[in-house]
Amino acid sequence: MKPILFLAFMIPLIVSGITTDNKPLVFTKSFISEADNEGYVTNSSPKTFFPYYAGGQGKEITIGWDGQGFAMRGFISFDFSAIRPKTGETLVIDKAVLKVYEANTNMHPFNGDGVRSVQCYLVDYKEIDPNDFDIQPIDNCGTIAVTGYSVLTEHPLVVTPKLSAQLLERPATTKFQFRLQFTSDDNLAEGSQLKQSMWNIFSGEEDRKVAYRPTLVLRYHYHKIALPTRGK
Repeated sequence: MKPILFLAFMIPLIVSGITTDNKPLVFTKSFISEADNEGYVTNSSPKTFFPYYAGGQGKEITIGWDGQGFAMRGFISFDFSAIRPKTGETLVIDKAVLKVYEANTNMHPFNGDGVRSVQCYLVDYKEIDPNDFDIQPIDNCGTIAVTGYSVLTEHPLVVTPKLSAQLLERPATTKFQFRLQFTSDDNLAEGSQLKQSMWNIFSGEEDRKVAYRPTLVLRYHYHKIALPTRGK
């Protein structure tokens, strides 16, 4: 085959997203958390939502306990509508990694009166309000942190199975939302040494350390749907 004819043969394959060995093209894209739909909820009476905590490192999302002993849970949200599949295709997630970056650890939230970890839950996407503190999660994505005390440290968590299952169940969804919390994180009794113990991560709204905002890295491809044939 002459070189010119070979290129003419290759171009349609590249445009259609199919490689020469008939495998789909795989893409990777990083999504930053939505600043207008993240924050933390304090288990006070009534429960209170805050878009971020103005900490020493910048705008932060807090997980742990405040000075009154009320538990705090953090929320981060991602919109991946930019990679919405075209008609006749479905989006397939090959790998998904959630990354957050430590902004501060105050006192001893991980081991104040027993070993604790920060758990990550997938929750039903919506605009965050105070009642989301104890909304029933869709799934437990696993442990994202077991220690702190090192600012700027990356804490990654592979969430591929959970997000893939969500897409299968709700193929029209274009947003994911996670809740981070200590386990366990009941409100504290008077005199507890855990008061004001917290683990903080940078918010998606942080404008000074933008490289450390919560990130969802997706590796994905598109699968063509077999359209039904019209009967004679």
